[in-house]
Amino acid sequence: MLTQFDVERALQHYDLGEVRSVRPASHGAVNETAFVETSMGRYVVRRNQRKQGLSAVDLRHRLMAWLRARGFPAPRLIPARNGDQAIDFDGRFFEVQTFIEGDEFNRDRLAHLAGTGSILAHYHNAVDGFPDPPLSQGPRYSTSSLSGLIERIMQRDMMGDLTVQLNWYDRRAADLKRSLSEQSYEALPHVLIHGDVHRDNLIFRGDTVAALIDFDQVTVDARLVDLADALVDFAVGMPPKDWYPWGVYAGPLDAQRAAQLLNGYDQIAPLSSYERKALPLMIEVIWLQGNLRRVLTTHDADPDYHCEVLSQGQRLAEWLHEHLEAMNLG
Repeated sequence: MLTQFDVERALQHYDLGEVRSVRPASHGAVNETAFVETSMGRYVVRRNQRKQGLSAVDLRHRLMAWLRARGFPAPRLIPARNGDQAIDFDGRFFEVQTFIEGDEFNRDRLAHLAGTGSILAHYHNAVDGFPDPPLSQGPRYSTSSLSGLIERIMQRDMMGDLTVQLNWYDRRAADLKRSLSEQSYEALPHVLIHGDVHRDNLIFRGDTVAALIDFDQVTVDARLVDLADALVDFAVGMPPKDWYPWGVYAGPLDAQRAAQLLNGYDQIAPLSSYERKALPLMIEVIWLQGNLRRVLTTHDADPDYHCEVLSQGQRLAEWLHEHLEAMNLG
């Protein structure tokens, strides 16, 4: 966690006045961030993760400048006194950004959903032509990933407690792989995705999106990845009365909210019919991956817990197929 001492040391290299208060950000597990008020204004000070080398920092800085030059609402970096956009303290890179006033996502404001879809479409348009993008890390939500996760759990399930659930997952993984093969995935439009779309990375002001922030996970992948991530986080509905509360996901999507977000995207960058068919498959992969990984990372838990977690994935998949028409997908 960034302390006031850390911040004051870093700001010695800037002409931003006297530090008056430092408040650590409540979100973010990768990099350390603090909201700082000085005698000259409010700023965001960030200390980048140790494993992030200068090349990763430079990529993010180039992207932020590229976006701002195209009128996209990304934070502005404030250069240090010597003109550098990041300073090195003991092998850690510090940077200072403008503080963007705004509010958190409000699930009861449908305009926030449309705005989320719209800002993603604007982002995907804005990154077109970005020079020297990073190498692709491979498809994030490949249907092939499910088989490996299932096999690892099967090898560990020596007593066969999860046989029924895993057999369903195995059959469903095979169906998904036929519907969205590796070749089909590669045929989807690829862009420099944001890669970390969730409600903590958007700042709202009234009914509009004031900024998209945190570009640490950018990579080249299908643009549907960002849209699927947004739907799973922003368009979640109320859980059914019998929903298992200790699972991975808070509930299925709400069809109306999902349609609102998709309409916001479509108005700026319409999806093809092929993408509309692929999007629910990708959402399903997210849900199934999440539940399989929860089982793998809670290997000491009771088998009944693992059964409930895996059953959640099945229920989510079944809900999705029942509501495709309401979301104008499939």
